[in-house]
This record gives sequence, structure tokens and C-alpha cells, in this order.
Amino acid sequence: MKFGYASWLPETNMMRKFTEELANGRLMGTKCKKCKTKYMPPRIQCRCGSTDMEWYEAPKKGKLLAYTIIMYPPESMQKYAPYIVAVAELEDGTRLLSHIVGVTPKTLKVGMPIEVSISKVSEDRITYKFKPST
Repeated sequence: MKFGYASWLPETNMMRKFTEELANGRLMGTKCKKCKTKYMPPRIQCRCGSTDMEWYEAPKKGKLLAYTIIMYPPESMQKYAPYIVAVAELEDGTRLLSHIVGVTPKTLKVGMPIEVSISKVSEDRITYKFKPST
């Protein structure tokens, strides 16, 4: 399974595990064993230089930090335009970028509670989106 609508990421063991866990309903990130920095999406190397990383399950709830409306997307995303891309801070402090659905520009508010929703894009693609939290 591949991640996203149009993936530019290489198919590595890490991405395979990440997408398999998404398919099982789990949002997984990595954490550096040396400095404890968390990464979402996962990374194989920490900014401190360590490659001693471990998997952790990230929370699916958080708050909206920023957003933008995409009117003129790249060619691979034109069929979805216009759409809203947002940055959220999850409950553990990690930040994540994604589409946000179930909102309009008038209902969006910085600080509003969101949750991560996992969805299959096609038979061989999976992604996550934000939606307002209830």
C-alpha cells in the first residue's frame, strides 16, 4: 500500500510499516531514543544525528494551528481543488500537515479541536485527513 494521493516517497520498509499501521487504524510516528524527539510522519534519523529510533502510536486528537486554501494545486492534485491544507498540533505536541475536511473557510478557526481520520484513497493508497473533533 502507498501513502497519499500521489506519492513521491520511496517505498521503504519504514513507509510500508507506516501504511500497514494506517490500514489497521493506527497513526504511528518515530521517536529518537537518544533525545526523545518525536516525528510524525516517521523518520529514520533524528535531527540530533541519531539513527536509534523507535515506533510510537501518535494521538489522533489535537488542535488546528494554521491553514491555507489551495486554489491552484500541482497537476497531480487538480481534481481535488479547491481544498484546505492545515497544520495541527497533536495532543503529544507533534505537528502534522494534512487536508482538513468537513469544514468551510467560514467555519475554520485556529485553535479548534481536530481529529485525524484515516481513509483509503484507492485500493492501493491510504492517507489521513483532519476533521473537526466532536
